[in-house]
Amino acid sequence: KNGIALCKLTLAVNSRYKSGDKFVDNVSYISVDSWNKVAENCSKYLKKGNLVRVKGRLKQSSYMSKDGQKKNKTSIEAAGVDFLSYPVRKKERTTENVPF
Repeated sequence: KNGIALCKLTLAVNSRYKSGDKFVDNVSYISVDSWNKVAENCSKYLKKGNLVRVKGRLKQSSYMSKDGQKKNKTSIEAAGVDFLSYPVRKKERTTENVPF
């Protein structure tokens, strides 16, 4: 509305835990809002599957759903986004090629 750039993205965070004899992969999805120059860079350079590190603060908000229930939402308000690498193909993805 007021000429300030906003880029909304969803961050997929992978975690793995052991259940009995097998490892189970779990994915959590986190909403990220970036503003101004950070938003412009995200919009210009990020593609689905890129590895990133997000620096910022947690933001909690609530709203009323269409059916009248109160819903809570937690997201990250990004102060910075570091672009770590290009996407790794699924066949090549291992825990060794995660940069941190």
